[in-house]
Amino acid sequence: MPDHITLYSFGNYDRSGKVRWLANELNIDITEERISLGDHRKPAYRQLNPYAAIPAVQWQEKTLVESAAICTLLAEAYPDHRLIVTADEAERADYLQWMAITGDTLENRLVEYTLSTNGILPPEFKEMHERTLQFKLKVTLDQMPETGFLVAERFTLADINLAYSLRLAVGSGLLSFTAVEDYLTPLIERPAAKAAGFFDSLKRQ
Repeated sequence: MPDHITLYSFGNYDRSGKVRWLANELNIDITEERISLGDHRKPAYRQLNPYAAIPAVQWQEKTLVESAAICTLLAEAYPDHRLIVTADEAERADYLQWMAITGDTLENRLVEYTLSTNGILPPEFKEMHERTLQFKLKVTLDQMPETGFLVAERFTLADINLAYSLRLAVGSGLLSFTAVEDYLTPLIERPAAKAAGFFDSLKRQ
C-alpha cells in the first residue's frame, strides 16, 4: 500500500511546493487541503501548527511542520531514493552547506522579498533585503554548477531547495531565467516536478 500524506497549503507556489515535489519523487500519495490566506491564523488550523505557518503535513499519525523538517523526514524515510546525502558519504559537508545556504541564507529573505514585491508585506521588506539578496545570489551563481546537480553527482533535496529559491528570485526580478536556465531546465523536466506544478509560475524570459 503506498504511503500517504495530507498536505496543508496555500497553493502551488508557497513552501508547500517543496513538499509536493518531494512526495511525487517518492511516490507518496497526496491529499491536499487548501487554506485561504488568513485562515492559517484561525484556531482550527493552529491546532495543527501553532506557529500559523504553511505548510503542515499529517503523515503516519504525526503532524509535521516547517517545510525543511518535513522534507528531511520524508526523504530519510525512503533511503533507497538517495535524496539525502548521509553522514557516511564524502559529500556530506557540501550537502549540509547547500541546505543551509538555500534555506537560511536565501529562502527566508526571498520569501519576504517576494511577498513585499506582491504587496502582501510592506515595501520596507523589499528595501531591507534587496542589496543583500543581490550579493548572496551572485555568490550562489558563482558557486553552483552550471549544469548537473549540486552535490554527490545525483538529484537530492538540496536541488529542490535551490530550485525553490531560484524560482522566487526569477519571479521577483532579482535574476533572469537565462542566468540559471542550464541548471534549472533538467529539474523543470523531471516528471515529479511537473506533477507537482512546481515550475508552472516560472517566467522563462
